[in-house]
Amino acid sequence: MAQKTVYLAPGQSTEVAFEVTPTTAKSYSVSVDGLYGSFVVTTAPVADIRVEDLEINPSEVMVGEKVTISVFVKNYGAASGSRTITCTVT
Repeated sequence: MAQKTVYLAPGQSTEVAFEVTPTTAKSYSVSVDGLYGSFVVTTAPVADIRVEDLEINPSEVMVGEKVTISVFVKNYGAASGSRTITCTVT
């Protein structure tokens, strides 16, 4: 609970602001001296980058020939982001 004390002369008005920093995503109820409201806190959007569909072409080569290895990469998330893609051949 936060409280602030104000002193006002007759006919004077002022704005009183309260700041909060929520730490949990949920719906919050607010009550200020008989007035009621609410606000919703959501989680920040994140990137969800997935590597799919491995393709190796051709699947058989002679020594010294080139092989192309490729994957399809898609961001299923709600924000931009990056991911390091590693190809290991043993």
